[in-house]
Amino acid sequence: MSNLLTDEFILTHPSPKHFAEINAMCKRIYPFTPPWSIPQLEAHHSYFPDGQLVVVEKKTGKIVGSAFSVIISWDDYSPQDNWQDFTAGGYFHNHDPKKGKTLYGAEVMVDPDYRGKGIGKMLYRGRQEIARKYNLKRIRAGARVRGYSRFSEKMSPEEYTKQVVNKQLSDPTLSFQLSQGFVVLDVAKNYLIDDPESLGYAALIEWLNPTVAKASDYKKQTLSINGFMNNQKFIIEFLPRELRRLVRRVSLLLGKVIREYEGDEFYAKVESYRQFLKKLRPNKGEKPLALLNRKLKSCDEAEQLKIAHAFSLLLELINVCESAYRTWRLKSKTITYPSAAKITLHFVLTAHPTEARSNDVVTLLSRLTDLCVDGLMDDFSLHDAEIMSHLSMLWQYPLIKYKATTILSEADYIYSLVFSDNLISSILTDNASYDLRLSTWVGGDKDGHSGVNYKVMRECLSGSRAHLVRIVKDKLNVLKTDLKMLDKSDHAHQKEVKSIDHLIQLLNKIVVIHSNDGQKIVEWREQYGQYINSSTHFIHEHYEILLINRILEMFPALVLPIELRENSTEIHDALTDKKSPIRLMLLELKKIANGCDIHSYAHGMIISHCSNANDMEAANQLAQTCLATDKLPIIPLFEDKSAIQQGPAILKAWLNDKHNYSQVIDCWNGQMEIMLGYSDLAKETGMLGSRSLIHDAMFSIEKFMLASKIKPVFFHGAGGSVARGGGSLRDQISWWPNSAIQTPKLTIQGEMIQRTFATGEILNSQCLILSHEARIRRARKVKLVNCEALTEFIGHTEDYYKDFVTNKNLIEFNLDATPYHYLDILKLGSRPTRRKSNADILSSLRAIPWVLCWTQTRLMLPAWWGAGSAWRSMSLEQKQQLSKLHETDEFFESYIKMLGYTLAKVELEIWYQYLKMRYGRRAKKAFALFEDEFKLSTSFVYEITKSRHLISHRPWLEESIRLRSPYISILNMLQIMAMENDNEALLKETLVGIACGMLSTG
Repeated sequence: MSNLLTDEFILTHPSPKHFAEINAMCKRIYPFTPPWSIPQLEAHHSYFPDGQLVVVEKKTGKIVGSAFSVIISWDDYSPQDNWQDFTAGGYFHNHDPKKGKTLYGAEVMVDPDYRGKGIGKMLYRGRQEIARKYNLKRIRAGARVRGYSRFSEKMSPEEYTKQVVNKQLSDPTLSFQLSQGFVVLDVAKNYLIDDPESLGYAALIEWLNPTVAKASDYKKQTLSINGFMNNQKFIIEFLPRELRRLVRRVSLLLGKVIREYEGDEFYAKVESYRQFLKKLRPNKGEKPLALLNRKLKSCDEAEQLKIAHAFSLLLELINVCESAYRTWRLKSKTITYPSAAKITLHFVLTAHPTEARSNDVVTLLSRLTDLCVDGLMDDFSLHDAEIMSHLSMLWQYPLIKYKATTILSEADYIYSLVFSDNLISSILTDNASYDLRLSTWVGGDKDGHSGVNYKVMRECLSGSRAHLVRIVKDKLNVLKTDLKMLDKSDHAHQKEVKSIDHLIQLLNKIVVIHSNDGQKIVEWREQYGQYINSSTHFIHEHYEILLINRILEMFPALVLPIELRENSTEIHDALTDKKSPIRLMLLELKKIANGCDIHSYAHGMIISHCSNANDMEAANQLAQTCLATDKLPIIPLFEDKSAIQQGPAILKAWLNDKHNYSQVIDCWNGQMEIMLGYSDLAKETGMLGSRSLIHDAMFSIEKFMLASKIKPVFFHGAGGSVARGGGSLRDQISWWPNSAIQTPKLTIQGEMIQRTFATGEILNSQCLILSHEARIRRARKVKLVNCEALTEFIGHTEDYYKDFVTNKNLIEFNLDATPYHYLDILKLGSRPTRRKSNADILSSLRAIPWVLCWTQTRLMLPAWWGAGSAWRSMSLEQKQQLSKLHETDEFFESYIKMLGYTLAKVELEIWYQYLKMRYGRRAKKAFALFEDEFKLSTSFVYEITKSRHLISHRPWLEESIRLRSPYISILNMLQIMAMENDNEALLKETLVGIACGMLSTG
C-alpha cells in the first residue's frame, strides 16, 4: 500500500492496537447502530488481514478512516440479502478465498472532521488494489442511500436511486461511489435495519476488475444496469431471504448437474432462457413470448424435451425448498399443546393422475427435502455432493410415468408417501390436540371406474398390509436387538426373543390378504396381546411397542381402510344383479373381514349421485344383504345443485324410518356422515355458487341432525385446486358450522398429499390448524348470515358462469385450445376422463380433467369467471353492503381471498398463445372476451379489499407466484409446440412441470 499515501495520511492495514480507536470512531459516525465490536474486528484480522484498511493521520497517528471487506462467492447470495447475510453478522465467518471471486465491501467510514480530504478515495483505491492482488473479478457492496429519508414520501427508493444515477439528485454516499467507477445493479430492502437516513434501503453497486473481467462480464453488467434502470427487475419485499437463498443454492447445484451431463453449450442455453424469463416478472407481454417461441422452435424435439425437463425439475425443486423451509420454521418454533379434549381428524387419500409418480421419484424428492432441512438446521451448511447425487438421478429419470397408470400404482404412490420411514413415526405419535385417522379412495371407488373390482380391491388392501407388516416387523426387530444386548449380562430375555420371532413368523403368513383374513388378524393380535401382558415393564413400555400399539389402534386390521363408492343407479341394479361389481366387492369384503369388524377394512359406502331417500335405502339394503351386518355406514354424496338443496329433506325422509334411525344410533355410534361434492358442483355452478350451496346445506343439515340427536360428520370431497374446493386450509374451514369442525373429514388428493405429508412437521402443522379452530369454536359460533346483496351477487355470478359453460359453441371453441383432446392419449390415470353416458362436454368431462385443462393453460376459468360482471351489475348501495360484509362474514371473506389467489395465478398472455396456436387470427377477437372479464374481476378484488394487491392478506404468496410464473411460461410454450406436433413425450413432461409450478393439477 506504499503508493497509497499523501503528505498528510497513510493507508495501511489495522492491527489489534487500532481496534479500540476504530470502535470509538464508529460510535461517532453511526450513533443509531451498534459499533464494530472488538471481537468482530479481531475476527476480520484473523480471517482476512489484507482485506481490512485504515487511514492514519501522519502528524497525530490518529485513525481517520477505515474500510473492511471479505471475499465471498456471489452465487451464494441474492441482491436482496442484507448486511447481516453478506458479513455473517459482522464477523466474516463466510470469508471464502477458495471459491469466492467477489470482494464484498462491508464498511467504509471517514471521520466527520476529516471529510473532503480525499480519504474516501484512498480507501476505495485500496480496495481496488486488494481485488487486483487476489485476482478477484469484482467488488460489490451495499451503498446505503443516506439521502432517501428526505424523499421517501415523494418517490420509491428505486426512483430515488435512478435519479442519483442520472445526476438529477445527489446522495452523500452513492454519488461519491459512482464517481469512483461503481455502477448500480439493484436496490435492496432492509439492508441496514434501523438506519434513519436510508430507511434500510441500499443500492447494490459493482466495480469490475479490468485485469480479470472478460467481455462477457461487462455485457452481463450492462444487462443488469439496463434491467434496473428500465424496470426489468422484480423487487422482492416479502419472501423470506432464507427461502430465497435455499432456492438459489439448490438451483445452482441443478445447473452444475445439467452442465456435467449435457455440456457447456446446452447449459448455457438453459441459463440464457432462465435469465430471459426473469425479465418477464415485471414486464409481461406478447413480444417477449414471441421471441421465446422463436428460440424454442429452433431447437429439435430432443432438445425441447431436455429443456422442458430442466424447468420442470427446477419447479419441483422450488417446491422441495418451500417444504424444507416450512419444516425448518416449524422445527424452530415451540409448540404448546392445550389440555382441551382432542378432536378426531380424518383424511381420505387419493392419488391424482399427474402426481402418480414412481416410488423412486417420491423417495428422491423426500430425501432432498430432508437434506435441505438438515442444511437449514445446520446454519445453512448444505451437503452439496449428496444433493447433487440425487439431482443427477432426477436429471436422468422422467418425472412422470411413461407407462399407463394403474389403480395399483396409484395405491402404491399413496403408501410410499404415508408409510415412508421418515413420516410414519410422526403419524403414529400420540398428539395432545388431535387423533389422526386415515383411509383411501383407491381400490374402493367403483363409481364409473371400469378398473375397480373385487380383485383390485383385495390387491390394494394387500399393498397397504405389506407396508404395515414391514413397519411392525422392523419395530419388533429393534426390540429384539435391545433384548439381545441385555441378554449378554442376563440370559432371562431369551424367552422374550423367541416370542418375538414367533410373532414375526405369524406376520409373514398374513402379508397377502385372503379369505378369513379377519380371523388371522384377530389371532395375531391375541398372541401379541398375551405376549405384552406377560412381559416385563421394560418391554411393556418400550417405545417401539408403544408405536406398534398405536398402529393397531389406527389400523386395526393392519390395512389402510378403503372408502367404497358407487353410483346410485348401479347400487339399485346390484340389488338384483348378482354379478354387479359393487355387489361382488361387498361379498369379497365379507369373506376377507370374517372374524373382524368390517369397519377395519372399509369405513363406509358412499352413494354417488344420491338424489332421494330410496337411493339411501337401496345402498343400506345392499350392504346388509352382502355383509350380513348393519355396521357399515351408508354415506349419501350430494354433488349437484338439486341434491345439495334437497339434502336435508332426503336425510329426513330416510331417518323417518325407525329401523334406519335405530341403526344410526346403535350401529353407527349415533353419528352420520354426509359427503359434500365440491368438484362437480363447482363445474355446474362455478366456485362461488358451489361454496354458497355447500355453506347453506351444512347449516340446514346441522340444524336437523342435532334436533334429531344425531351427530353430523361432514365429509368434504374437495380437491387440491381452488376450483374444486381446495386452497388454504384455514380459509376453507373458516365458514364451516361448528359440527363440521369438531369431527372434520377431508379428501386429500395427489398434489396435496405430497405437500401435506412432505414432512412430519408440515403434517402436524395442518392438523393443529384444524384442532385449534375446533377449540376456538367451542366459544365462538359461525352464524348463517342472510344478506340480500350477497344472495343477488351469488346469483348473478352463477348466471354469468353458466352463460359461458352451457354455451355449446363457446365452450367447445375454447376447450379445443387446451389439452382437452389429448386426455385419452395421455392416459394420465386409471380412471376414464369422461363419462360415456353424457353427450355434452360439461356433463361428460370429469371434474379433474375439466379443471386440469384450464389450469394447464393458466386461465383458471372455473374459479373466477362471472365475478367481475356480477360486481359491475350491482348497485352502489349493494356494493357498499358487500364491502361491509367482507369485513365481518367469514364465508364472503374466504371467497374473496380464494378469488384473489386464483386471479394472481392467471396469465392471460399465455392463454392467448393457446388460442393463437389453435385459431390463428381469429384468436384476437375471442381473447377480448377474457380480457374484459379478467379486468372486471381484478377490479372487483381491488375495490372490495381496498388494496392494489390481489393477495393483500399474504403478500409473500403473491411474490412467490410471480417469481415462479415465468418458469411455468416456458413450459406452456413447449406444451403448445407439443400439441401442434402431436409430441406425446413433450406433452407429458410439460404437463407435470406446469402442475408442479401451479401447485395444482385438477
